[in-house]
Amino acid sequence: MTVIASGAFAESPAESLAPQENTSPERIASTAESQAHRVSPFDHLGHNMLWSAFGWPLAFHVAGGGATYFLSTNDYDLRVARFAGRHDGLGFQLGFGSGMLMGTLFPFLVPGYLYFLSDDSDFNDTGAVAIQATAVAFLYNNILKAITGRAHPDVEKNSSERSRDFKWGFLRRGVFYGWPSGHSMTNAGLAMGIASYNRENPWVVAGCSVYAGFVATSMVLGAQGEAHWLSDAVAGTLMGASIGWYIGNTFYQEKRGARNAVSILPVFSEDYQGVMLQMGL
Repeated sequence: MTVIASGAFAESPAESLAPQENTSPERIASTAESQAHRVSPFDHLGHNMLWSAFGWPLAFHVAGGGATYFLSTNDYDLRVARFAGRHDGLGFQLGFGSGMLMGTLFPFLVPGYLYFLSDDSDFNDTGAVAIQATAVAFLYNNILKAITGRAHPDVEKNSSERSRDFKWGFLRRGVFYGWPSGHSMTNAGLAMGIASYNRENPWVVAGCSVYAGFVATSMVLGAQGEAHWLSDAVAGTLMGASIGWYIGNTFYQEKRGARNAVSILPVFSEDYQGVMLQMGL
């Protein structure tokens, strides 16, 4: 509900007969609300960076590490990598190759379109959330890769020892070799950020979940299994999804609060001058 207190007047009869732009109370309220609630990728950035690492998502980060230990020490990583190495037919190439390509491009294309190109304000807000969730997941992934230095699978060299080959330190294998999967973690962050912010729509949540799973699977089974071990993708998905959901939830709670808030906004136009009292119901 919006109430506008204003002094509406025309300075001269001629001016009152001149064509006026649409400055109705409803349009003013809509414009003021849109400007007041526009979401930025920098909103809550420091808070979200800290607590998506050390808040409740930390349990999922630890779970990713535990899953990696279990899958690698019990040779599940090796078995899946060998399975992928034996299957390089057209179906695998088209299916999982497309997933790898989507995982490379979509973290740039999807947030970019939603935030910068779309004319829909709801899409713009979702895009801001997606940019932050993707960026934070990408940053943390590169930190972890720089520290862990895990060797990638190799069709001709795969072995139990290789699947457990970590070079702990800093940049001992750069940021392209390491744990967890960057594609899995970044795309899970992107997908779950969007899903968390738009959780009222079950189709969005389901679609984002399927997408994150598809990218993670593609990173394991695509390219003859030489991109990542199974545990790389599992850990990356758990970590990225928790980061994305946490960040999306921060913005979602703000969105819900804004709808129930009382706002007093100044209004200045040719026809209306005063203040607007806005009460979300």
